[in-house]
Amino acid sequence: MAERIRRYQHNIRVIRDSGCAVPTPALSDTLDPAEIELWFADSAFRGHRLKRAIEAVAQLPEEATLPSPFTETDPD
Repeated sequence: MAERIRRYQHNIRVIRDSGCAVPTPALSDTLDPAEIELWFADSAFRGHRLKRAIEAVAQLPEEATLPSPFTETDPD
């Protein structure tokens, strides 16, 4: 884990030194090792949840339908 944190810190420094903003939706803009480790844990947990959801959807029968996130379903 220490090596991953060191590489992450290096990447953040390189991004900052280049004059670019750290893309915060993708990365945590910090050099604090504790926060970086938490970011790694959160990312792993999110990936695990997504994998479980994808596997559950893949197991649905072919005739099953899922609600579209692109349509409004306002009960009023």
